[in-house]
Parts: sequence; structure tokens; C-alpha cells
Amino acid sequence: MGAWTMADPPEQEPPHFAAADELSASAREWHKLQLAALAFVGLCGVLTGDNGTRLPMWLQSVAGVLALLALAVAAIGVLLVVLVAWPLGAPADPTTGARRLRTGVILTGVAVGLTAFSASSNWWPQSSADRPVQVSTSSGTACGQVVDSAAGWIDLDVRGTVVRVDLVDLVSLRPTESC
Repeated sequence: MGAWTMADPPEQEPPHFAAADELSASAREWHKLQLAALAFVGLCGVLTGDNGTRLPMWLQSVAGVLALLALAVAAIGVLLVVLVAWPLGAPADPTTGARRLRTGVILTGVAVGLTAFSASSNWWPQSSADRPVQVSTSSGTACGQVVDSAAGWIDLDVRGTVVRVDLVDLVSLRPTESC
């Protein structure tokens, strides 16, 4: 392909502007994908949030820092893609625009990854030892923390009183959220 000159037909654009228009159109499509991915991640974060009491404080802090870092990285990625999609003034050099687009898309991927790491804190194992159990026997039910056990019996702390339950009399035993 040769250089564009004024003698070329008017319907033929110079290659520089044609490449810039194609790059801009590609950036607009990538921008849509960026916004969709970030909206999905944000929605998932809202739906699976924690009330702040189940996770250790250090884990909550790490998850918060990762989420804020992901937000900053995503903002930079979106800004780079927007500058290519809707250039201010004259279109940038296609090489520079392609580099910005590539960097913006990579930063969006990094932001999604950081958000995933942040959200993975919700899968932190919960100690089942802290959960009370509800015990049913032939003579009634009791609910409390297991404080001791041995062959044939368990001890429950029921509102400050230790109750021994013989396993021979046990009908059901199940963990519960609260008594």
C-alpha cells in the first residue's frame, strides 16, 4: 500500500486515519466489555458481602485493600481505553493508541483478578467449634456450646449451666446458628 496523496480518490481515506478509526471502534467495544465485567464483579461483591463479624480482622483489611487497589487499577484501565475510544482533539498515532488500548485491557484483567482475590475472603473457613448445637433426647431438647465429650456422653453449656447428655438417649444432634 502506497502513501496517500491528494490525487487519490476522495472516498479513500489516508491509511493513518483509517487505522485510527478502526482502533477507536475496537476501543469502544472493549470499553463496553470493561464496564460489563466490572459491573458483574461489583454486583457479585454486593450479593456475597459479609457483615464484618465472621472474618478475622486481618483478612477483612487485606480484602479491603485489594478491593480499593482493584478499583484504582480499573479506573486507570478504563481511562486508557476511553482515551483511545474517544480521543480528545486529533486522533493519536495508531501505535500509541494500540499500546494504550492493550494496556487498558490488561489493567482491566488485573483489576478483575484483584477483585476475585478480594472476594475469595468470603470463603474463609468458619470455625464450627463456635457454633452451638441443638440436642434432642427422649426427654427433651437442649441447645448450647459443646464444652466436653467422651465415649458415651457430651457436655453442653446451656445458658451458663453444664448439661451432660448420654448418647444412648440421643435422638438427634445438629449444629445451629443460634439458640
